[in-house]
Amino acid sequence: MGDIRQAMAEVEEQPALLRELWDTRAAWSGGMAGLVRERRPSRLLFVGNGSPYYAGITLRFAAERLLGVNAESIPAAVFHNHAGFDASGRLDPREIMLVCPAETGHSKGQVDAARRAHELGVATVCTTLNPQGVLARECDVVLPKPGAPERSIAATKNQTMALYLVLTSMVEAARELGRIGADEYGRLMAALEAVPDNVAATIEASRAWFEENEGRLMAAPQFFLVGYGSNYGTVQEGALKSYETHERPTYAFELEETLHGPFRALHADDLCVFLSAEAGPERDRMGRLARAIEPYCKNRVVVQSGLQERVDDALVIQSGDVEFVNVLEYLIPLQVIAVLMAERLGIDLTQPKVGALDDIMEPAYSD
Repeated sequence: MGDIRQAMAEVEEQPALLRELWDTRAAWSGGMAGLVRERRPSRLLFVGNGSPYYAGITLRFAAERLLGVNAESIPAAVFHNHAGFDASGRLDPREIMLVCPAETGHSKGQVDAARRAHELGVATVCTTLNPQGVLARECDVVLPKPGAPERSIAATKNQTMALYLVLTSMVEAARELGRIGADEYGRLMAALEAVPDNVAATIEASRAWFEENEGRLMAAPQFFLVGYGSNYGTVQEGALKSYETHERPTYAFELEETLHGPFRALHADDLCVFLSAEAGPERDRMGRLARAIEPYCKNRVVVQSGLQERVDDALVIQSGDVEFVNVLEYLIPLQVIAVLMAERLGIDLTQPKVGALDDIMEPAYSD
């Protein structure tokens, strides 16, 4: 028998786990940073399925800005069957790095990619709960996650830990490469230090907002999640949480992409969530879009930090709104809403619904 509260309990574990990672960063953040310093990669590939794939999309622009690499996130099966490390054939394998932001480290797609990298001499980094497991054994650097495996089928704490591990490592690497100065390094590290407390406060703020808005959430037939920049990956991960939890149709779009067809499927009773994160022209346009959509959708929610001027119908979270780091904070309300909706619907997220597919399709290796 499962536990209908298990998924929310795992959401609530995140502040302590992230605080543990911050407190122990000296033990793990140097591995990837040292590998980057040694190899000086010009191309970085994130490979994964589901949440690990969306982690790569979320981290891509941070990798480009901080490390000066051409970065890309590719679904593992697409990479295995159709792609390569360097289609041009001009790069030395030592100029390429593979990052697998894994959960258990059993997924065949990531393991196969790491084995392929190993054979070619491509440097490989992974995050995993199993630091001696089948994926870890193929990697040059292993970033281990603390805590127990998730019993809920909807990964929450594993996603935030993967983002935190890789992002912190990239900030350290950027400092060692001289790509960021002392002031920028200090700003980013201060933002990372604040994440555990911000996540804790945001869980509570999101829970309170859910209680106040439960009626319209439960009545919404479908959901539209809109993000920009690195938080385009956040809304894609948020949509996956919706599929896995309350099971209602949920669509994730980049801000400008909403203006090219998707809103033809939007109806008055649907719910639109707009992530209003770091300042800049995109945040200004996000606010304009949220206001302009009112005649077409009565349920509009702007997720914003308390640092911003509050708008109508806002879900106010605790975030420093620091680019790249804020993805960890803006993901939390999407997790909380999805999990609490499942609870209200009586859906036990510890129980698989299509478990027989694993026996048929065999998507994972054992250790």
